[in-house]
Amino acid sequence: MIDDDDWGKRDEFSTYRLGNCWSLRRAGLKGLRVEAKIVGDEAPHLILTGSRRGRAEISLADIRRIRAGVDQGKSRSLDYYRCLIWRDGERKLVLRPMSGGKLIYGQLVLHLAEEMKRIGHFDRVERGLQRWETALYSLLMVVSAVFLGYVAYDTLQNLIRPIEAKDKIFAGITWGFCALLLVGSVAIWRDANGPRPVRGFKDLEQVLP
Repeated sequence: MIDDDDWGKRDEFSTYRLGNCWSLRRAGLKGLRVEAKIVGDEAPHLILTGSRRGRAEISLADIRRIRAGVDQGKSRSLDYYRCLIWRDGERKLVLRPMSGGKLIYGQLVLHLAEEMKRIGHFDRVERGLQRWETALYSLLMVVSAVFLGYVAYDTLQNLIRPIEAKDKIFAGITWGFCALLLVGSVAIWRDANGPRPVRGFKDLEQVLP
């Protein structure tokens, strides 16, 4: 079994420990953990095994798209990583690191990408969030900006005393923050976190631990 201390020794190990999630449980993998293994030379397969029971065997040639992404938190320790796998006629699978095993997850995704390149399917490896996630985050920022702007405007309109300099400062700061939110929503919409094919392994590593 490969641990974080040995994450760079991939040639000596073949099994990666991941966290289980709803999409893998739906595929029949039971338990808190999932063990992943890539086997085969001519026709490589990704083997997923639940820590309690269940097994899934995925031919890399049948994978239509792999997309690695990260939802960045306030600090790197709060970043949320996941890798999505699409196959024709099958439900989407989600691979994610278990607690304390982010480096293991990163090595698995790189291993997958290397195997996809070896069999001539590197164009199916992508990075970024799903489009609906990008749209949702952008929309939330727009709604927040509109709400805060309205609150500031309504507060000034309902004052029972003359508007003073401090009221104008309050409104200016609030509307300035709203403008930043709007700019941020545009930046998120156009950000590199949008889904796109990877340019190479170094590009892929940007969304890995």
